Amino acid sequence: MPKYSEQDLKYAAEFREGIHREALAIVRKTRPGVTEVIDRHPVEEYFQENWEYPGRWYTIVAIPYGYRSRKALVDAIVRDTLAGKALKDEPACSQMLQGKTKPEPGQRNAESQSGAKPEEDPFYALIAGYPDLALDYCIVKEERYAGCESHRKALKTAFERLGGEWRGDPGQAAGKRIAVEELFSAEDRDGKLNYRKAFLCPPHGNSCTAEDFERVNKALFPNGTGELQAYEWSTDWSDYFDEGREWWGTLCLTVYDKTLGRFAVIMASATD
Repeated sequence: MPKYSEQDLKYAAEFREGIHREALAIVRKTRPGVTEVIDRHPVEEYFQENWEYPGRWYTIVAIPYGYRSRKALVDAIVRDTLAGKALKDEPACSQMLQGKTKPEPGQRNAESQSGAKPEEDPFYALIAGYPDLALDYCIVKEERYAGCESHRKALKTAFERLGGEWRGDPGQAAGKRIAVEELFSAEDRDGKLNYRKAFLCPPHGNSCTAEDFERVNKALFPNGTGELQAYEWSTDWSDYFDEGREWWGTLCLTVYDKTLGRFAVIMASATD
């Protein structure tokens, strides 16, 4: 192992910490209680030796050997963390549950209507098949629906469950009711970020199709969209949305399904 200067190690440690923050943000979407990630690579492995013509070696800070991209390294750290001792028994509340099998559509509907707790809803098992989404989902049960205030309450509950180091006060969010047609409108409508665009067109891209979008929403709203009430919320009330404000966009939605007596809270914020 080559000897590195203290300054070199400092740069590598800062680079490695950035990788860890990125991986931890993904892990916390599923396990909010996790506070650190598992990385099999010590800081000394965050260097690469390069040969410069006509004849000298130089060192750069980079991802460890064996990974084709930064994303591949982040994905590996996420997998190791989810499989390792960093996991805590927290309610799942987001886009990715590793190791779950995808239930059949009939099974989803039956379990969703059987009184299962929101954090146990089979929707989370389905969404596990889409780990590269830029969306956070949270299902919140509502016993006594009271219009806009119930939507705000659901937003607060989801924000608390999603956890992380984000700060914010959902009580400061400004909400407006939107039509169901607008909720599911085309991704290029008005040139701004909406639900469909956030699903299909994240900053780093993904393999999702319009069919995937329909499949996910059929599981999220198994009884159709006729009894949905949707609110769109401002995104200036939390630093969760800071990254999205850089250029890609931000999204905050609460959707009440009268047939199930529950909310689907959908949030998005990402950058390159």
